Amino acid sequence: MSDIRNPLVTTGSPNANASNRRGLSHYQKGRLLLGGQYAGLTLWLIVSLLPPVILLAAAFNETAMFRSPLALLTMSEFTLANFTTAFRAGDFWFYFRNSLIISVAAVIISVVVCVPMAYGLNKLRPRIRSGLSFAVLAMRFLPHVVLALPLFLIFVNIGLTGSRLGLLLAHLAIHIPFAVWMMVGFFENVPKEMEEAAIVDGCGPWKLFWTISLPVVRPGLNALAILVFIMSWNEYLFALFLAGSDAQPLTVGITRFMGGVEAGAQYGVIAAYASLIVLPVIFFALVANRYIVSGMTAGAVKG
Repeated sequence: MSDIRNPLVTTGSPNANASNRRGLSHYQKGRLLLGGQYAGLTLWLIVSLLPPVILLAAAFNETAMFRSPLALLTMSEFTLANFTTAFRAGDFWFYFRNSLIISVAAVIISVVVCVPMAYGLNKLRPRIRSGLSFAVLAMRFLPHVVLALPLFLIFVNIGLTGSRLGLLLAHLAIHIPFAVWMMVGFFENVPKEMEEAAIVDGCGPWKLFWTISLPVVRPGLNALAILVFIMSWNEYLFALFLAGSDAQPLTVGITRFMGGVEAGAQYGVIAAYASLIVLPVIFFALVANRYIVSGMTAGAVKG
């Protein structure tokens, strides 16, 4: 029989083949792009997790094991002596109490002072509000080391040098500008219709702030409290310059194991001490993560 083909059925037109080739090419490019993204994220995850893994491994190894990185990671000489030394010789609970008092006080004062200030700034005209907000935030642009010496000289003259109160005031000097700027953004998202309806119903300024605006910005308030606590907990420079022996926090207490000319640094104890410092922050961040995310998301979306 002769090979008869239906002219209406085309099995391999040039346009169709070119289209298939283009589709396959796009598919392959998409797969390669996706694979590159996964590879980049995996590399980023490894680089991010490597320092805390090394820190934790070092805390459970003897100091002599630091000459062998493989033995450090495999923890071939496991020990808890570093944590015992950190608690006993490092006065961990003394420094922990100072860090906790200063951080909690910084959170409370920042919230009490900055929330009404941000609410008042939000009621000004847009140009004036933008200018004042930038002026307040400009203090945050200064490096901490620039403020350390002037604050030290001021505290010497007023009798606050070496005290917890002086260190707390130094923390507030860097927290308040950030907190005010952050909360202004949240108050801008409060629907104007809600406030206007409350005013029509006879709501006064204080009641308007307390019952209408404040509940709306509560996610941002939670995020602010968490961020201020973490920043105060991790602060080191002001504690080194301004805190006396009775007010030093954990970030300064760890330096007693750094050693000197005669004695070498106790790296295992330092790793254990650092792990104990970071542990409350990690736990606090994991518990409060949803508040941080919801707060920052609420501040980025107009209501």
